[in-house]
Amino acid sequence: MVNFGNKLRKLMKTRGMKSITLAQKMGVSCAYVSQLMTGIRKPGRETLLKLSKALNVPFETLLMTETDSSGHSYTARRVPVLEKSHLEGWANISDLDYPLSVTSVFEYANTDDPSAFYVITKDFLSSCGLDVCDLALIEPSKKISTGDTVFFRSFRGFSVKKIAFKDDLIVLMDEKQEPEFVSQDNAKEYVPFYRISHCIKKY
Repeated sequence: MVNFGNKLRKLMKTRGMKSITLAQKMGVSCAYVSQLMTGIRKPGRETLLKLSKALNVPFETLLMTETDSSGHSYTARRVPVLEKSHLEGWANISDLDYPLSVTSVFEYANTDDPSAFYVITKDFLSSCGLDVCDLALIEPSKKISTGDTVFFRSFRGFSVKKIAFKDDLIVLMDEKQEPEFVSQDNAKEYVPFYRISHCIKKY
């Protein structure tokens, strides 16, 4: 599997550049560079621009083709970035479509989901550990499995939690709160759950 971390390590190796040197050139911490190298964090546009300058490579080189676990290849493309106000004003939040009409802000993402978009995480009721990131990539077309992190809206507001399926129950988990159990019958009280693939630190 080819991913951004592998690409970054190869670029650093060919230039004889250590992570501490790259971090200094970018004006970020060594821990941040390490997370980019291991794939814990995905780079946003600003990070890619800093990497391009620090490594002296064209910006387009960093927008490499990735291959996912199914062997399908795709390239980075711009997807919409939505704030809480955009989501609240969305006429039909239960039927997500490519939200070009509600925002003029975009960010690059490696995704083949035509409906993919980023949401700003700071206004969520719970963020399931994503409070260390600024943007979460949502891929509405992706299948959800036990253990995935999901985005949804209930009568209380927008949330991000881990999801698990047990018998006829849906379990929503957050490290700061007690698990929430929802029966399949009552799940209609929630907007459909959408998978979050990864998050990025942009600001």
